[in-house]
Amino acid sequence: MIENNTKIESYAGFTIGPIYEVLSSARKTRELWFASYFFSWFMEEIIKKLFCNENIRFITPYVSGTDIPNISSIGKYHDRFILRSCLDREELFEDIQKASDETLDYFIELIDSLVNSKAQYINGSSKKSAEDILKDYIQRNFVVLNSTAVEESKVVETINRYLDSMEENRYFKTGINEKTCFVCKTLPAVINAEIYVKEPGRARGESKSKELCPLCFIKYYCLMSDEVKKKIGNENFKYPSVLKISAVELLTEDVEKEISASNSYEEDFDFKEIEQAVRSKCYGNNKEVNSLLKKSYFKYFAIIQSDGDNLGKVLDRLDNFKKIEEFSKSLFDFAEEARKIIEKYKGYTIYAGGDDILALAPVAFKNSNGKVETVIDLAIKLSKAYREFVGEKYSGTTLSIGVNVAYYKFPLSIALKNARSQLFNKAKSGDKNSLAVLLTKHSGHQIEFKFKFDSKEIDLFSKLLSGTLVEEFEFPNSMHHNLSRFKKLITYIPDKNRLEAFFENNFNEPVHRNSKYSQGIKEVENYFKEVMFSSVPDKRLGCVEDILSKLAFIKFLRGKK
Repeated sequence: MIENNTKIESYAGFTIGPIYEVLSSARKTRELWFASYFFSWFMEEIIKKLFCNENIRFITPYVSGTDIPNISSIGKYHDRFILRSCLDREELFEDIQKASDETLDYFIELIDSLVNSKAQYINGSSKKSAEDILKDYIQRNFVVLNSTAVEESKVVETINRYLDSMEENRYFKTGINEKTCFVCKTLPAVINAEIYVKEPGRARGESKSKELCPLCFIKYYCLMSDEVKKKIGNENFKYPSVLKISAVELLTEDVEKEISASNSYEEDFDFKEIEQAVRSKCYGNNKEVNSLLKKSYFKYFAIIQSDGDNLGKVLDRLDNFKKIEEFSKSLFDFAEEARKIIEKYKGYTIYAGGDDILALAPVAFKNSNGKVETVIDLAIKLSKAYREFVGEKYSGTTLSIGVNVAYYKFPLSIALKNARSQLFNKAKSGDKNSLAVLLTKHSGHQIEFKFKFDSKEIDLFSKLLSGTLVEEFEFPNSMHHNLSRFKKLITYIPDKNRLEAFFENNFNEPVHRNSKYSQGIKEVENYFKEVMFSSVPDKRLGCVEDILSKLAFIKFLRGKK
């Protein structure tokens, strides 16, 4: 293994794709998971082959022999790596090319084996057809530089620029119309396989023979592969459906048995079936159960995506490889902690590679202590963990998070796109270190808002949301409407005393004296006091509108019209 004082002859960087495009065609959670896992696994195989070479040492990501292979259902390897070597430029180029080609061959064999046992090639197509598609579509780009061509302190920055350029200029061959994949509508179809299809207007779907590309085939059939089961270390692994994630609070063992008895693995059940199972098997049909089932958050799921802020600036300050490797290790440790946090929250991590996290999670659920935890709490915990594992050691870097909350029947591809947009277009805009949330209702109406993680407001909102969902207090039905009517007036209220008088004058009906309502009104009043008067006066209208959006989010999840 190369030591830090070994003479370096060359540097290299490698990038793979197109990850987002492959994720975007996923119809089921299983397909979304494996689309991401495939690329992480691909990178792991290449890294494993190169890591064994004593003439190569990875700069980023952090690579340890104890973590290869990654026997887990969670992808850990990023879409890039950068390394240094005492091999000359030509030798290193050949070693990387060989590792990349052998890895591609491995996955071609994996797909071919699954085709032979579960499906068949379309007439005129073969293993060679699948191989040609994967070679054309999976972008394996890398650059190798002589050590004399770049300053040691600028290696990561320089190679990342090369990789950025390669990613921006990728070229993909797509399918011919009459033989294009039924699922992605992009790549040539070469495999004929039975897949579950639900036609528009039909209550139930059925298994039908469809023509697929190699990637959509392996995404659909992944859990029927012995190689995949071996890799994740679980023979019985089944990725949960969206509704199993969103309604986890309701899915007791008895309810799960009732639902499983009437549904196949391929056919995602409907929320009505959960309602029936809850009433018939567990709780009966009473006021308490009716109130529980009215909570909207059971029908909505969250996609969470995170990204570290200002990592380039941090790397610029690290003037030797030892410091960069230590930084990579901190990111690796954060990813491990993030996985534990998400699992404890009842979420499912799809990918955790350093600062880059992708997960599916319930919007809210009541834990064993009777406390309601929400996706806002999850985001706060992830931000704090990043600060503990990375930010406290390397000043200037924080974590931004995008969250998309969508109806359980909402297309996964669009939900993923919206989460990505919240992260990169909203949370990472301006000062970064933010949480951006988008709720798309079943009706199509959207609610959108943003928090700074270092603000007092996000903790206040978390308590307000949790307190409402656990019914410590409630908001009067007309409260949001009344506040919206007077939003411009509220903007011009000069101080907290006048704001208190406004609330007293507008919420003084007999119904408002109900203890839960009166407490709820007071909580909202205090929220306005803390947040509105902390904003810049000429931006106060925007602040009030933002507060109203956040209250609308709470009202909706509580199940109020």
